[in-house]
Amino acid sequence: MVEGTMDFLVEDQEEEVIYEDTYKIIIADDDEEIHRVTRVILKYFNFEGKGVSFVDTYSGEETKVALKENPDTAIVFLDVVMEGSDSGLKVVKYLREDLNNKLTRVVLRTGQPGEAPEEEVIKLYDINDYRLKTELTVKRLNTTLYSSLRNYRDLQTLEKNRKGLEKIIKASASLFEHNTLDDFLVTILNELSQFNYDPIEMLYIREENNRLSDGMVILEQSTQNKIIAATGKFEHFVNQEVESIGELNYITKWINSDAPKEGLLHPLESGFIIESHGNSQSNNYIYIDGKRDNLDFQLINLFLSNFSIALDNYILNNMLQITQKEIVFALAETVESHFEETGSHIKRISEMMYQFALCNRYSYGESELIKLASTMHDLGKIAIPDKILKKPGKLTDEEFEIMKTHTNHGYRILKNPNLPVIKMAAEIALNHHEKFDGSGYPAGKKGLEIPLNARMMAIVDVFDAMTHKRIYKDAVPMEETLAYINKQRGIHFDPDLVDMFINNLSAIIAGLKEM
Repeated sequence: MVEGTMDFLVEDQEEEVIYEDTYKIIIADDDEEIHRVTRVILKYFNFEGKGVSFVDTYSGEETKVALKENPDTAIVFLDVVMEGSDSGLKVVKYLREDLNNKLTRVVLRTGQPGEAPEEEVIKLYDINDYRLKTELTVKRLNTTLYSSLRNYRDLQTLEKNRKGLEKIIKASASLFEHNTLDDFLVTILNELSQFNYDPIEMLYIREENNRLSDGMVILEQSTQNKIIAATGKFEHFVNQEVESIGELNYITKWINSDAPKEGLLHPLESGFIIESHGNSQSNNYIYIDGKRDNLDFQLINLFLSNFSIALDNYILNNMLQITQKEIVFALAETVESHFEETGSHIKRISEMMYQFALCNRYSYGESELIKLASTMHDLGKIAIPDKILKKPGKLTDEEFEIMKTHTNHGYRILKNPNLPVIKMAAEIALNHHEKFDGSGYPAGKKGLEIPLNARMMAIVDVFDAMTHKRIYKDAVPMEETLAYINKQRGIHFDPDLVDMFINNLSAIIAGLKEM
């Protein structure tokens, strides 16, 4: 330190003021006196109600460690010359390039300007201020700190908004990955919680003109405000009417009041409520329990700005999917009834394929697609003459050749519609009688040439056919059926899928008990 610099401050030995919230500052200098004097000058400093806290380092290497361990550092007062003539410059390079930290403000301080000329350093290094140690007056240091913290605050806000937008994009992409409206709404609450600094608890309340049952929206007039989803301490209120819960009467009072409800955010006695409604005209409310200071309402508003539209689209999309499922099942059961069989075969096959797909680590959405597509595996039988299709005895070789064409007929019927479920149905219909060793039909495909969903169907179809009575045969005992399937591993069936099917049989057939 230059002798005599700020000697008038040396007498001040009082400890710095402790603030509840602070900006973190690293003092990086090999001179102990610089650390002491900097602390003395800044002990009463505050910026927008926040004070400063300090981390002391005495070498370049020590400073690198401190920066890595304290990524929330607002400012580093950095000496150029410490253990080496360019120690401080190496720290700047490490901070910006290795740690990729663009937010921390760097104030370079030197008592030897010849070692690091200002013009050259400003040009080559990403620093924010350059000061000689002889300039370390109270006024100059405070001015530098105010300027740097404003800079840091603004950059922090921009970075926070950037990350917030990333969260919104990610959250929006995940909204439609669920099978039920309840899952959708829980996702809304979970994503909202990401815009908060501390854990929060929330309620989703919907004024239901619609009622959800097994994923199907059934029109039913109602003006009840029902809690559809919740987090934390509110979870046990799910599916209850908010009016029936005494401890939530402040929410009921606000909902039923004539108070203006324009805008998204409304303060209540211990939190905030957000009102929203879409084309359905059903009012939706999200109650957030917590202090306003802890909530990033700017991002919450942005996230919720199109929430009602997303909700309406979700319900509409769900209804379309349900309608599609009903049409497909009706078609499959119509064909099945033509074989003088009940629709139970179709339902059993689809349920087992769904569970089998989950065992194969398909997603819930993909498993649902397989479940629906599998119902149409025998659709081509509608083109087979009744005298062959309904023959109670064994088919002749000629009749069997005609029966085998049902795979091609099914594919021909299903191949054109450009819908994922129909495309998959066509694939299964064409390939579900192919055999792992290549001895199947219609194309003699073998091994992994056969689509995975068709290899799965081969096992499920045979399992169901053997364990249930048909017009031409009696049911085969479970033990005998599994022995046959196991014996056909590598011949008719994929060996790995056989193991998976047998090892997970209880889960795969669990849903059949209700049929």
